[in-house]
Amino acid sequence: MKNLNEYIQKLRTDRNMSQVEVSNAFKDKGYNVTNQMIYNWESGRIRISGELLLILCDILEISDIRAAFDRNNVPSLLSDLNESGQKMVSEYADILRASGLYKKEPAEIIPLPVKRTMKLFHLPVSAGNGAYLDSDAYDEIEVGNEVPENADFGVTISGDSMEPQFVGGQTVWVHAQNELEDGEIGIFYHDGEGFIKKLEHHDGKTFLISLNHRKYQPREIKEEDVFLVYGQVVG
Repeated sequence: MKNLNEYIQKLRTDRNMSQVEVSNAFKDKGYNVTNQMIYNWESGRIRISGELLLILCDILEISDIRAAFDRNNVPSLLSDLNESGQKMVSEYADILRASGLYKKEPAEIIPLPVKRTMKLFHLPVSAGNGAYLDSDAYDEIEVGNEVPENADFGVTISGDSMEPQFVGGQTVWVHAQNELEDGEIGIFYHDGEGFIKKLEHHDGKTFLISLNHRKYQPREIKEEDVFLVYGQVVG
């Protein structure tokens, strides 16, 4: 496997240019590069700078720098083979691909944990007969990727009316919004109490529905009631 200095020497000799000719070409471009400097580059005694490497590529008429200097570049590996040899390598590569044993696996992308601060309310919302959601009683906690990106705050459930999907003591994450579509589960305020329920509309009436139908009846929201939507449960 060639080092950079060996590539420089090979590219120069492939173009039938002497070190003196390359030195003169540098001087024509306004760079005082001696043939001794070129010898030092090619012998590995000193390393060519990035600026001079670009000028050298221009002198040697190299338009694709990566293809010329990349050690893993396949065409450069075939450059010493004649047409028959290159054809044999190509045919062997086809056999390897067809076997399926040497397929290059994509690199695994492991997402970095994203930390953010979220409000978690102390007083639980009810999955039963109601408990007041105090908007001032909360902690600021740090959460990661386990919390949906569109969540704005968390609350703790009490009761069993939303089982089996939600259980007492569970924290749910809520996207703050003041309207929900029919059938969506959200956090609601109704006459001084906080609830997690499913919103449904029937025959011009609005109901908060429990998932535990056998134990809890629908809670009707009447026109004169104080009713607010805190948001949609998203996780």
